[in-house]
Amino acid sequence: MAEFIGYPTGKVLAVFDRAADAETAIDAVGAMGIPAKGVERFAGPDHADRFDATGHRHGAVARVLRTVQFGLMDQLPAMAWYEAALRDGRTVVAVRTPNRPTTLRVVAALKAGGGHFINHFGRAATEEFARWRGREPDVPDLMKH
Repeated sequence: MAEFIGYPTGKVLAVFDRAADAETAIDAVGAMGIPAKGVERFAGPDHADRFDATGHRHGAVARVLRTVQFGLMDQLPAMAWYEAALRDGRTVVAVRTPNRPTTLRVVAALKAGGGHFINHFGRAATEEFARWRGREPDVPDLMKH
């Protein structure tokens, strides 16, 4: 079973419709001095299983965690959108950012590379930088924005 992503605290996540655009954006982020270990590229159903927005694929503890998170965290539904993007053949890129200036630079690079549905997951709040572009993914109504 793929490792469960509980909540991507301290990371900026973006959806790319084309894998080549994701690679270009990853290169741009690397050129900023972000270490490779701070950048993750997700693609395909195995990686979609890691997002597991309902916790269903990871068992009872994950289901309880997601239920609690859904009640407390403003952007938990975004996890369903990232999962659906991966199941639809898109790529998701996650970049750990240590501070606000770096977050803003990373967001600009991801946008310039064609990224959309860009969110920063902070400790206390989530900030949306770019909305979903194109046809909405197939997610439960409860998980729609």
